Amino acid sequence: MSTNSPETDHLLDVIVRFHDPERIEELGRCVFSLVGQTYRPLHAHIVLQRFAEAQEAMVATALAPFFAVSDPPSLTVHNYRAAEPADARSALINMGLAAARGRYGAFLDFDDALYPEAYELLVDRLRKSGARIAFGGIVVKRVRAYPHAPYVLAKERPFAGRTVLDLFRDNFCPIHSFVFDRRRIPAEDLRFEEALVRAEDYDFLLRVCAGGPSDFGAVDRVIGDYYWRTDASNTVLVEGAARADDARRRPWAASAEFLERRPRETIVAPEVQLAAGLARPEPGLTIRGLLERLEGA
Repeated sequence: MSTNSPETDHLLDVIVRFHDPERIEELGRCVFSLVGQTYRPLHAHIVLQRFAEAQEAMVATALAPFFAVSDPPSLTVHNYRAAEPADARSALINMGLAAARGRYGAFLDFDDALYPEAYELLVDRLRKSGARIAFGGIVVKRVRAYPHAPYVLAKERPFAGRTVLDLFRDNFCPIHSFVFDRRRIPAEDLRFEEALVRAEDYDFLLRVCAGGPSDFGAVDRVIGDYYWRTDASNTVLVEGAARADDARRRPWAASAEFLERRPRETIVAPEVQLAAGLARPEPGLTIRGLLERLEGA
């Protein structure tokens, strides 16, 4: 089904990646926040990383009660079974993007959550601004994990950026802080680099935001929570574990090298150059070149 059809003109596809069956309760919290969204129509894509058949069935059973409400989102559970890449975090996103059919798209990791008005706010901004992507604010909750419940130690807002230029300098936008309009983004940019095992969402944002307008008008409006666990278990492969041996460290080093090249190779559209503050746009100017022009002015 095309994103240009009337059936998909308002549909929002949300891709949730999930890799650890033992953390099903955190997935439940995440899915509860999706079911509670005021925005409709919404389709949740839960993308599993190499789950056994029994584990896949367990996920479907555990999630079913969340959707037994009036006017629920629709749900599809996918299972990534390929052996490579070993760390499939980016491949999971791509599987979800391949299955998406709506005009709008968003990502939400299984250990995070959104407030009920999040998607309604950001889709409305996309419609009014004509931007490719719209951002909201995220609060970090530092938590200590206990069986069946997290204990919140602190709540803070460490993400201080406000503009696309701030984003080009450094990523301040968590993966669940934005909604994008798939009709306004070329197909080649609607994918994650599967070799990346760190900051894979930042690479996506650099490409999307360099190519067309972005909307940061709601960045001061908090739309969700980012749970940072004190045991450093937020991701499949944390930095501490990556230091443990060369075999695990090499993919992280390769990702760092790739992300270093991206700003030097990605062309910034003239309208984005203007929005970032460059008085006279230059053909072929890269993200790095734009930063150098503005910081040297």
